[in-house]
Amino acid sequence: MNIKNMNLNLIDKLILLALDDNKGTFVSDSAFLGYGIAGAVIFELSIEGSIEIIEKKIKVLKRAALKDEALDYCLDIIKKSKKEKTLQDWLQILGEKESSLKEMTIDKLTLLKILTKKEDKFLWIFSNNKFPTKNEFPENKLRVRLHDIVKNNKEPELKEVMLISLIDSCKLNNEVYGKIIAKEQEKQIKSIIKRVQFTNSTNEIIKEIHDSIIAAILLIIVTTTFIT
Repeated sequence: MNIKNMNLNLIDKLILLALDDNKGTFVSDSAFLGYGIAGAVIFELSIEGSIEIIEKKIKVLKRAALKDEALDYCLDIIKKSKKEKTLQDWLQILGEKESSLKEMTIDKLTLLKILTKKEDKFLWIFSNNKFPTKNEFPENKLRVRLHDIVKNNKEPELKEVMLISLIDSCKLNNEVYGKIIAKEQEKQIKSIIKRVQFTNSTNEIIKEIHDSIIAAILLIIVTTTFIT
């Protein structure tokens, strides 16, 4: 596969951005990353037409596999549910699968030679695998595009707005944009998320999906923080 033409999904991109390029470990600010990954999964399944959100409940539309391990894993969990659950329920359920979803996505990115596996030994006994960047092009291209949107007012696509929203929800702005730019552009980031535009009925549905997912993630994060 030509790496320059690779079409990474939202899960791939979010995890790639949340990994420290050199250390190959997840950044310390990603405490809510599991919910972000779950949001990315539901968004991807929605735009693929596998599920739909009706009155805050998720319904399965297509049961066919999508040939992506993480997406198919989550779709299978949703399909096997004995009763319909709310969007918030599924965000929590899939968010608890964070470790498995990370592993599947990292395996995919390693197979694509974007990441490489580095095995570290602790006390020569315990293994602690790390996944530093091997091919910088996909992530660099993504970061340049995000900087253009946030700092240079480039018009984002709806999927890019979703990614920016997830980055913000997962408290990854400092990691993605750098602390200075993240602070300077804080209002701009919030504005991008709020003013997402749509031009036709299909985009309007995508916007509704976006808004529903982000609202549910924020509610979960607030509730979790309060309980903690």
